[in-house]
Amino acid sequence: MKSEAVDWLVLLGVILPLLLGTYHRNSLWNNELELWQDNIRKSPKKERPRAHLGFIYLELGRWDEARETLEESLKLNPVYAPAKYNLGLAFFRKERMDEAIHCFEEAFELDSNFSESVYNVGISYLKKRRYGEAADAFNRFLELRPDYKHARNSLGLAYQGLKQLDRAIEAFREELRHHPGNSHSHVYLGFLYKEMKDDSQALIHFREALTYPDLTNGDDVREAIAFIEAAQKEREKGRGDGQR
Repeated sequence: MKSEAVDWLVLLGVILPLLLGTYHRNSLWNNELELWQDNIRKSPKKERPRAHLGFIYLELGRWDEARETLEESLKLNPVYAPAKYNLGLAFFRKERMDEAIHCFEEAFELDSNFSESVYNVGISYLKKRRYGEAADAFNRFLELRPDYKHARNSLGLAYQGLKQLDRAIEAFREELRHHPGNSHSHVYLGFLYKEMKDDSQALIHFREALTYPDLTNGDDVREAIAFIEAAQKEREKGRGDGQR
């Protein structure tokens, strides 16, 4: 099992809730779609209906239509922060990280209420594996929103990417101090200690993660536990054979 692949699988559980929220692919969004399409027909020169329609396309996973509609909104009003922010989300989903970062930074400059933009800048840099810029963005975000769930986990991932492992551990532990119910923190700590060859600490955090009912990647955690336990048995067997 490649630890990097597991890191990004786990990270996915952090990215999606904070960037896009929970999807509702049902009649609610279809009704909203028709509503805002009708609003555009009635008010073709207003930026707000197009921005709302772009958001609905995001919720439906229709990324290209979201981008096109949000760009139309910004042509009508280039300083409309909601459209700029959601355009960043559309670019992120299309893996166009540089454009996503630019949109998120501009959205925050236009309206400081869009503080999640700063967080999303960090996530975008994580995806580009530019860990120093990611850490800077997360630290900047934590100054704005010190109690935001997951932010310290993401900061820990950035420090892990920089090989600043003590700082990564502290970030994950800080997340648990602020949000004791965050199972991701134990998973991150487990994989980090596994990378550091500290099997006893890795097992403590993996087993603790399995006690959380909301754990979404339990199979990866159980696989990691099995891998460590098998390695421990092999070492014990080797020591026993050596003493004969």
